[in-house]
Amino acid sequence: MKAFTDRWIENFSGKYDNETLGEITWVTGAVNPPVAELVVSLTIEPGARVIDLGCGAGVQSVFFAQHGYRVTGVDVSPQALKAARTLSGFYGVDVDWVEADVLETGLPAGEADLVHDSFIFHNIRPEARSAYVAEVARLLKPGGRMAVVGFSDHMVPGSGPIRLTSDDILSAFLPHFAVDELRRFRNFPTAKKPDQWHWFALLTRR
Repeated sequence: MKAFTDRWIENFSGKYDNETLGEITWVTGAVNPPVAELVVSLTIEPGARVIDLGCGAGVQSVFFAQHGYRVTGVDVSPQALKAARTLSGFYGVDVDWVEADVLETGLPAGEADLVHDSFIFHNIRPEARSAYVAEVARLLKPGGRMAVVGFSDHMVPGSGPIRLTSDDILSAFLPHFAVDELRRFRNFPTAKKPDQWHWFALLTRR
């Protein structure tokens, strides 16, 4: 089963091969505000085992590693992981970078305290969502957390990922997870998307 939508495969999957990081709109150099809150609030305590699915150039993975977490970054793109290794080297932090499909990571089961997803779920094909959530659940310890950031249905119109409704998130995750938090938040503006409304979901593995 293919994980990602045709639009992602056709328009976005090759960007790390063909564009500089500065030209890729989602590589901002900053972590999402609610993800930073997880660290500041000690919701996820330092030393926890974190898996960053679809880590891309590694911004979020490196952020977690800088704050004392044991991090594995997973991405299907070797070029993205090359950039991620450069970033982790620049900051002098250790991250285990793994090239793998998010539907079948090959990582050990039941070891993660947190699985993090910034802008991956909203690119997953609707018919592949249950497989994705099952893989996330497999990776987590019982009681482990899943953090999801993605485009909301209040996002500015335009091309790109699926605009998710609350039902899209809940219907996919509730078979394996309890919901701790689900809210929209205004993320950093960009030139093309000045009014960005995203979801943040924090869920606990049953």
